[in-house]
Amino acid sequence: MSHPLAYANQSLYHANILLSGWRAELERGSVPQNQVNQAYASPVQTKLLDGYGWLLLAACRIRQLPDSPPRSVSDLPPLPAGLVRPAEVEACAQLEQSGWVAALKAPISDSSVVRRSDSLAVETGVNLAQFEDWAQQLAGLAETVADAIDES
Repeated sequence: MSHPLAYANQSLYHANILLSGWRAELERGSVPQNQVNQAYASPVQTKLLDGYGWLLLAACRIRQLPDSPPRSVSDLPPLPAGLVRPAEVEACAQLEQSGWVAALKAPISDSSVVRRSDSLAVETGVNLAQFEDWAQQLAGLAETVADAIDES
């Protein structure tokens, strides 16, 4: 396993540990849901974005690693002359513009928003299900990158 891929897997593993704690705290029900969501959202987002950055480096086969992972395709170091960015990285660049990666990278609101839905007030904002979905998307991306590395 390449070094950045190992770091990506570690970040995704840590995100899953946090997601498990988030789920358990919600199930316990002793703290208001919006407070639990706010407490876990930022650390989970950080771990997922770290994993994403390490995956970008792994996809580009970059071995000279920075101290911290990039947050976007535009933050990647230049590739050596004659090499082009892999298709997986180009797909990520598109997802950063309008896709699940753009949503993952969006700032987290410090407060939930109450919206009216018919005659009921509905609280929206960060939630566990959305972060679990992003974690699954990143796990799929990790498999794609690992397969591409194995094939090269």
